[in-house]
Amino acid sequence: MSIFKANLTLLNKFLKNFTPCFTKKQMAIFILVVYALFKDYKRNSIEAMAKSTNTNYQKLQYFISDSKWDMQAIKQKRLEIIQQQRTTASTKDGLVGIDDTGCPKPFAKKTQGAKWQYCGPLKREETCNVAVASAFVSQTKHFPIDIIPYIPADEFKGGKDNPEFKDKIQIAIELFDNSIETLDIPGVTFDSWYASTKFIEHIHSKDRAFFSEIKSNRNIFTLWNKFNLSYSTG
Repeated sequence: MSIFKANLTLLNKFLKNFTPCFTKKQMAIFILVVYALFKDYKRNSIEAMAKSTNTNYQKLQYFISDSKWDMQAIKQKRLEIIQQQRTTASTKDGLVGIDDTGCPKPFAKKTQGAKWQYCGPLKREETCNVAVASAFVSQTKHFPIDIIPYIPADEFKGGKDNPEFKDKIQIAIELFDNSIETLDIPGVTFDSWYASTKFIEHIHSKDRAFFSEIKSNRNIFTLWNKFNLSYSTG
């Protein structure tokens, strides 16, 4: 029996796939973190998760904040599991979808990345954290591939000139590159905000197609045979 008063054999079997990503002690805490994420919270926090799983707060805090484990290894293992199942694996008729999303933080004062900026879910500006995400999308299935937080330039010394700063287009390019290295996908789709010259030319250099709306106030100039463009009017 578990903290949910139910048999979690299936979940435990799934989580065993991630054993190589952790030490034995880390794995025990990782399992509790996943258990905690199934709980309903009025406001989620490490303290609330520790209480719901009867776990020492400091152990949970250390695991999330300071313990050394490889996030990319966990992400890669998750994608491997998805690709091993016929019902969930990506197919050649699908695309990579890229877009940003936001998590409102109206009362945040010192939260990293939480700034007054456009928040997609609210469709307006708000103090929020923003991240750019990639997902596999087709007519029959979809699943998340990766997500990378966007940290505003003013949180870096030197602002946009700091080499560690990445704007959303740079993050989108990174997500796109990682996706086509992992999955056999012919193209990418995104909204008009991401239809920048830098991103489009990068996609072309990787011999992939893109599908996007173009804002009505933008002009498109192409070199002969450089791009094959298809137009759709509604």
